[in-house]
Amino acid sequence: MLTNAPTTQYANINDYGTLSFMTTPKTGDVANTTLDYFKIKLYDDSGSQLGTDITIDNVDANGGNTTWDSATKNQLLHLGCFPANLKNWSSIFLANTTDLSYYLVEAFNISNASISDRYTIYINCPTLKGYEPIRLTWLNQWGVWDYYTFKMKSTKSISTKGSTYQQLAGTWNESVYLPDGYRGGKKAFRVNAMEKISMNTDFVNEAESEWFEELINSPEVYILEGFQQDPSVFSSLNTYVTPARLTTSNFTRKTVANDKLIQYTFEVEKSKTLRTQSV
Repeated sequence: MLTNAPTTQYANINDYGTLSFMTTPKTGDVANTTLDYFKIKLYDDSGSQLGTDITIDNVDANGGNTTWDSATKNQLLHLGCFPANLKNWSSIFLANTTDLSYYLVEAFNISNASISDRYTIYINCPTLKGYEPIRLTWLNQWGVWDYYTFKMKSTKSISTKGSTYQQLAGTWNESVYLPDGYRGGKKAFRVNAMEKISMNTDFVNEAESEWFEELINSPEVYILEGFQQDPSVFSSLNTYVTPARLTTSNFTRKTVANDKLIQYTFEVEKSKTLRTQSV
């Protein structure tokens, strides 16, 4: 998989995400290196499997590719294997969300032998303090996307910047000058606002600590919204991805030896200007 993320990850039940990889052709290649299917196994908190295996075959109908060619779209593939992706199409996943604690994702060849790392995705428990989760996705060093959900305390702040003008205290658009009490003085001509979000991780391990270095260095960062029941009309107005800019400029890698408990705070600024009215 094209990621430096830990093989153990955490996500909310409504979080989207992908694992990306280079495709391998089924023809003209040896069987033990060729992707045939992905298998997903669901488990409860006691380690007992829930339902049957979810199998995703590497076929064109599933967005896979079985023949190598020079087209970029056929060389790089993405597996939507996070909870919200599975909720969109898997009846097995939907039937077991109540008791689901974690699940395994792994790639296999035609001989049913594993040809990838095994990824374990734990479902985050809802926080009783009511913190709003913020999920970021960023471009990693391999040119694909990594994801992390900040589920602890987050704060939002809005800073404004605008221009003003001096308004007349009345109107001359009559036969005589008419003063109006609600007119006059300095008025706002344009107000632009920028929203910033400060987010905190839960306590993390050293592998995640190293992984966050890519977030600091990434040129592309986005806020990713969760699962939604979209209406059939006005779908172009649905917003899943919001461009952002990471404003945290300093990062100190923490270790258990030095810091005992490891926790980080990051700040992002939404790239789009907030405007109630514009001229």
